[in-house]
Amino acid sequence: MKFNQFAHVKVPFEQKLAELNRIAFLHAGDEDLASNHIYRLFLERAFPNFKTEAAKNHALSNLAATENADILTYLNSSKINARVFYAVGLQLLGFEADLDFDLKDPFSAMDKLNLPYQKEINHRDDVINAWYDLLCTSTKKGQNLLDILANRGYFTQFYQLNLAEPIFFNGKAQPVFDTNKLIHEVVYVESELDTDQDGKRDLLKVIITRPAMTDNGMKVPTIFTASPYYLGTNDASAEKMMHSVDLPIKRKEVKPLSYQDIEYHKPETKLPKKRPVVISTKNAEESWEHLFTYTFNDYMLARGFAVVYSGGVGTLDSDGYRTCGDEAETLGAKDVVEWLNGKRTAFTTKEANKAIPAWWSNGKVAMTGKSYLGTLATATATTGVEGLETIISEAAISSWYDYYREGGLVIAPGGFPGEDADILAEECFSRQKSAGDYNRAKDGFNKFLSTITKDQDRTTGNYNTFWDARNYLKDVGNIKC
Repeated sequence: MKFNQFAHVKVPFEQKLAELNRIAFLHAGDEDLASNHIYRLFLERAFPNFKTEAAKNHALSNLAATENADILTYLNSSKINARVFYAVGLQLLGFEADLDFDLKDPFSAMDKLNLPYQKEINHRDDVINAWYDLLCTSTKKGQNLLDILANRGYFTQFYQLNLAEPIFFNGKAQPVFDTNKLIHEVVYVESELDTDQDGKRDLLKVIITRPAMTDNGMKVPTIFTASPYYLGTNDASAEKMMHSVDLPIKRKEVKPLSYQDIEYHKPETKLPKKRPVVISTKNAEESWEHLFTYTFNDYMLARGFAVVYSGGVGTLDSDGYRTCGDEAETLGAKDVVEWLNGKRTAFTTKEANKAIPAWWSNGKVAMTGKSYLGTLATATATTGVEGLETIISEAAISSWYDYYREGGLVIAPGGFPGEDADILAEECFSRQKSAGDYNRAKDGFNKFLSTITKDQDRTTGNYNTFWDARNYLKDVGNIKC
């Protein structure tokens, strides 16, 4: 196996000292200690789950320095050098002596594994330099060593410090915030949409989790996932709607057609007025029960990021209809970003009588997601919305025609024969899960859904205005993140 050391930032020695101090691997005065002494302290601090000196000694005694001595015995009589440093280092990284490397020659294995190392360690500064880099090095299971120490509880020592900002090590935020003290709340963002044409702008439910220290004034960036699936799906009703695929392929008539004939143009419709803001507050009125979350987002919570989920138009507790990939869904996600950057209003409840800003946000947003979720991240990026700094899209759609059609033929998307844009719109219309709300919305939505069924055109499979409205490739020039 060969490890590619991605995202390792090369920094000068003075910065390494500062960062090791910041994460408490170096304490005041440690820089003046002899090389063996400081190395011993580094090793002890690498076992935060061993609380006493006796326990730490036991942990260290299980690290082999040579074929004949453990590291404790070795340090009592010999000076640390590069060979011993990396023989022990490989064990800390989870590699096994004899199986993965030779204690007498750890460098051959490190060359083969593509792991970085210093050829010589002779002085205290060499030990500090090498230890910093070792913390950033991939372990046998792929995480770096500092992530492994985090799993052992290394950063819990920071929980009581009331930090005013995240702590970074080698360019990466570290898990210094207690995830048992997170704040959970719900707001309703007023969108620039009226997809259900009820004369009021659609309100979009936004589910927030943020570090407790934001209540003390800390401003944080946000990880935002736009997920139409997040609040539930209508699997049974969507299954009943599946289109038959047992149909003969018919020869098409050749007709002259230009792109201008089918190009999508946004209709000129007048939006309802914005709701008046009479009262503004910093206090949310709703919390939320724990739902399915994404591990990457959870990973960032401990590192000083807020996490936001929103299903968008037509999902449970939001207004509007699902439109399957068109501009309305794009703008719904964009509007959440605009609330996070301070340019859009949200309310504490659906009654919309108290406005609430994202006062804890520093205005910087990253969007994450896979498949439909990644698609909405891509779509939002094509708006060029301010504050969206990064998107991490996996297996995302760039043009919905290429997902549901191919070269004028209707195809089965992702192995779901009979699915189409109308089926997915029904699948994600989770307002259906709230009986009272669904009673008010179902007639209008069913009528709207019939237009999707017609306009998606399963008869010819041709690219038309419907699909052009769902082609984000036309707007990639607007991407700024």
